[in-house]
Amino acid sequence: MKKFLLNKQVRLKHDDANDKFYAFCVETGDHFTLNKTGYFILNHLKEEKNLNEIVTLLLEEMIVDKQAVLTDTIHFLELSEKNGIIASKNS
Repeated sequence: MKKFLLNKQVRLKHDDANDKFYAFCVETGDHFTLNKTGYFILNHLKEEKNLNEIVTLLLEEMIVDKQAVLTDTIHFLELSEKNGIIASKNS
C-alpha cells in the first residue's frame, strides 16, 4: 500500500491571529494556503501514513460520510504530491 510523508523542505504554519493555515517550501519559496482539514492531514504526515490511516484519523475528528472523506482525501493527496508538498512510496 502507498505511504505518504510530508516533504522535509515543507514547513506548516497556523496563523492563530487570523485562523489561516499555510504550507511553505523552504527550498523553492512556494507557499500554499490550506484549509483546516488540509493542515490536519499534512500535520499528521510528519510520520508516514497510508490512505486508510489518514481516512481513519479524519473520521475520528469529523462526522462525515466515509466515501466523501476517501474521495476528497485522495484528491488532496494527489494535488499535494503534484505540488511537491508530500512524497509517496509503495510499501
